[in-house]
Amino acid sequence: MCYSVKAISELKELAEKIKANVPVEPEAYQPGPKISGYSHPWLPVVTQENPADIQLFKWGLVPAWVKEDKAAELAKMTLNAREDTIFEKPSFRDSILSQRCLLLVDGFYEWRHEGKQKIPYFIRLKTEQPFSLGAIYAVWKGQPTFSIVTTEANPLMAFIHNTKKRMPLILTREEERRWIDPELTKPAIRQLMQPLDESEMKADVVA
Repeated sequence: MCYSVKAISELKELAEKIKANVPVEPEAYQPGPKISGYSHPWLPVVTQENPADIQLFKWGLVPAWVKEDKAAELAKMTLNAREDTIFEKPSFRDSILSQRCLLLVDGFYEWRHEGKQKIPYFIRLKTEQPFSLGAIYAVWKGQPTFSIVTTEANPLMAFIHNTKKRMPLILTREEERRWIDPELTKPAIRQLMQPLDESEMKADVVA
């Protein structure tokens, strides 16, 4: 799964990478070396509805139909969306078809279990450049929210995330624009939701 990310790149740098504009106020973005999804931070995304701009969305997807007294509880449960059930889950099935986005990060964290010990790893691309995670979004009472799509783990991530053996959907540069293409069909979406080749990734134990 993916519940902690590193997001330290400046919005201007991300805009250059993704070839997008930055209409949001820079001070609204609070980057950090280790950001927990359970704090429901605002992070930079590019949506299929507005691919020309970087926007800030809140982590923890809440569909428009959710009642106010259930929103906070649901947001804790929708930090991730599994690729094998995403088309069936009520919270996700509309978003995966028509509200996909790119989450821009520098890396993410996962823990390996060895007995009672949990060993933290930091995972990123070998290029050490910011990259895109496949995500979906929804707007609840005017507030844009998102969830990270996860897939089965590649061998590297299966070693690290050795309990559930999952990983976030990491998109290559070629796949980024396809993911947010509004004309993408359901079979094509399924085809894109595959684990990245481990040869493009690196991971280190962190304190």
